Amino acid sequence: MVVGQKKPLYRIRSCDGEVLVVEDWLIQKSKCFSLVFSYFKDSPQILQTTVSSYLLVKIIEWCYHHRHDEEDQEYRIITEWDADYLQANNAIIFHLVEAAFRLEIRGLVEVACRAVSIMIGRPFKEVRVMLRVEGIAAEHEELEEEEEEILPAMTAT
Repeated sequence: MVVGQKKPLYRIRSCDGEVLVVEDWLIQKSKCFSLVFSYFKDSPQILQTTVSSYLLVKIIEWCYHHRHDEEDQEYRIITEWDADYLQANNAIIFHLVEAAFRLEIRGLVEVACRAVSIMIGRPFKEVRVMLRVEGIAAEHEELEEEEEEILPAMTAT
């Protein structure tokens, strides 16, 4: 990007009709948004979502705070900021997990699922299955699962 050049702005409409204007850091965090907006290019179209404005604002807040994180960052530990961010009633956290899953924001899904697992005292993987968000696994989790399958087979021989 050239110095002094404006960053592109994207408009997203929530399911309750509120239009939010965001920068590219949100689009980069969401695989869903990045795919859709790649087809829009410079079009002034507004993307319609099925996420409420309250949840969309919460998601934007999380993505803004984590905008400088690496794309493949692991979120194994809940930071103090994330803990404060997730201080809401249980229903909001569950809706946040669902919305982040639909928008394919892997980091937020991981952090929120870890918070839920701590809240209910269940293992992280079990919570992901329970909330039906196990399909958005990170590459490091897939490698860990492969290693878990290979190691017992190697020790049996």
